[in-house]
Amino acid sequence: MDPIQVVQMCKYLETIYVSGWQSSSSCSTSNEPGPDLADYPANTVPNKVEQLFKAQLFHDRKQLADRRTWTAEQRAKTPAVDFLNPIVADADTGHGGITATMKLCKMFIENGASGIHIEDQKPGTKKCGHMGGKVLVSTAEHTQRLIALRLQADVLNCGLVIVARTDAEAATMIDSNIDPVDHPHIKGATVPGVETLAEAMRAKKDGDWEKRAGCMTYPDAVAAAMKAKGMDSAKWLKESLKMSLPQMQKAAASAGFGNIHFDWEAARSVEGYYRIKGSTEFCIERAIAWTPYADAIWMETGKPILSQATKFAKEVRGVAPHQMLAYNNSPSFNWDTSGMTDEQMETFIFDLAKLGYCWQFITLAGFHCNALSIDNFAKAYQTKGAGAYVQLIQREERKNGVETLTHQKWSGSELVDKMGNIVSGGLSSTGIMSAGVTETQFGAKH
Repeated sequence: MDPIQVVQMCKYLETIYVSGWQSSSSCSTSNEPGPDLADYPANTVPNKVEQLFKAQLFHDRKQLADRRTWTAEQRAKTPAVDFLNPIVADADTGHGGITATMKLCKMFIENGASGIHIEDQKPGTKKCGHMGGKVLVSTAEHTQRLIALRLQADVLNCGLVIVARTDAEAATMIDSNIDPVDHPHIKGATVPGVETLAEAMRAKKDGDWEKRAGCMTYPDAVAAAMKAKGMDSAKWLKESLKMSLPQMQKAAASAGFGNIHFDWEAARSVEGYYRIKGSTEFCIERAIAWTPYADAIWMETGKPILSQATKFAKEVRGVAPHQMLAYNNSPSFNWDTSGMTDEQMETFIFDLAKLGYCWQFITLAGFHCNALSIDNFAKAYQTKGAGAYVQLIQREERKNGVETLTHQKWSGSELVDKMGNIVSGGLSSTGIMSAGVTETQFGAKH
């Protein structure tokens, strides 16, 4: 969230994640906070990346300057911190078409991002992954976005890590039926002659339209007909995931179900979007389609469910064994209602790692840490005054060896003093850390 967090995290974690949600809520370049709809200026997240990357560079230089004054024994006792941990940032939907996506990618690379993720939602209707009303683009369109990112990275001679994200588990609409990969998941009316969804909405009687229209996917419609005849539909439902609508209709007809009515045009929303059935299976099919183009693939989920993550990993890596996966251990989950014990929560990331989830992250840990910490301190300061600061912060910094205890030194003041002395030939009397600096108090016994 800020240069303080990025530096403190570097001591313990391997990558830094920059969230579009957090950027939208706290650092939009329009200075207007709001929900995660990706309606902030396109340079918002790249600018945050640049701020954090420069902080990493600064503290890396400061550390190098310090360690070069130490003995070999001192250096051996105190391992160096890797302040240049890779930054992976949120590219949302690319903020437009192919050229906009490439320009965004260029900004990220030039500002210090080592990786970016891009999702398969439609620009203009994009929502946070844990909001409702999400509209997908076709699998083919998102493939082009991934190719555009790789092309831009290649042009800049950058080994950018590209993470393809799909929101197909919980999305309800898609803007196109052009790609056969999407066909098994698009819903249509199965009752002939029913009014369209758009007509029903204009007449303000859409509340039970799906029930009246028998709205479902074509595979589900055939499966329902099979069930009515006492047939097992499991094989059909699995095989249909690899078929286009014409192929499904031909296969259904050969099995004796050629008279099923299916009209996906009737189910379109007033905006013209097709309705879809979101599912883990849809995520899997999209992920498989993107394996040639993405370094890692992320399925955005509604809950932290190990069995779901296992299914996704096995299906995708069954086709592409090399494929790395990503997982969002999101604060949007109510982890205490997940059904996991505390022990299972503690082992969750390691259980996922065994499945191939190579990059795991908590999208808004910094945001929530910040809010909790300052809320607790401000509440206590109201009644305990300076005692609250000493008890909750300063003593805890000292006890845990947190470098911000001596914040002047943390900010690089000693390094600037050294530079000033070099320039002045050691004659400067106005050094930042010279007589009068209060930070000497922290060297006193206490």
